[in-house]
Parts: sequence; structure tokens; C-alpha cells
Amino acid sequence: MLSENAKQEIARLRAQYPERQSALLPALYVAQREIGYLPDAALDDVATLLDLPPAEVGSVASFYTMFYRQPVGKTIISLCTNLSCHLLGADTLASYLKAKLGIGNGQTTPDGKITLEFVECIGACDFAPAML
Repeated sequence: MLSENAKQEIARLRAQYPERQSALLPALYVAQREIGYLPDAALDDVATLLDLPPAEVGSVASFYTMFYRQPVGKTIISLCTNLSCHLLGADTLASYLKAKLGIGNGQTTPDGKITLEFVECIGACDFAPAML
């Protein structure tokens, strides 16, 4: 599934780290950058290239919110719904975005341009409500 260029980049990353697990996050970024998300075949390629169990690669890819397991839009709107943002109007923003875009949390507009996601925290509590 991954191109030869991506495979070579992942091989270079593996050589930079003394432990192959340390190259996993950068390797997943390479795969996602190339494909746009991380289908099972891409995770299998990363597992093979890093000589890691596929279950380990899959669990890391599903743990971090910056990795997408399904296709996403070219633009991703991340709305914080954590306590500070919630108290200062994130619900109002969420309702507005859902109505304006015609999609819900984790969905992509029919034209494939925008994905809306509600996240726990984007580290901008002092600017609440916050979105990226």
C-alpha cells in the first residue's frame, strides 16, 4: 500500500532511533501524510517495516486523536469540549457548526472538504472556547 518513497522514509526513521518503537509515531505520520488516513493495509506496512506486531501499531494509531482511521476532509475543524470550553460556550459553537456544515461529530461534508471533530482538549483553556 505505501509507496517506495514512504517505505524508504520509514526505514530512515527506524535507523535514527535505537528502539524501533520510538520510530512508530513518525512512521505513522509518514503513512497518514501519503494516504490521508491510516487504513489497515498501511498499518500492516508500518508494522512490517518496523518489525513490530500489527496489534501494537494498530493500538497506537487508535489511541492518538491526530491519527485518522477513516478518510477525513481536507480541512479538519477540532472543537474543544473539555470543561473550560464547555462552560464558556462550546455547546453553542458545536450546534452552530453542525447546523452550518450539515454534519455531526466525526463526520465529513458530502464534498469531502471538511471534517468536524469534538476533542477533549487542545491546550488553549485560556482562550476558551477554543477550536482549531
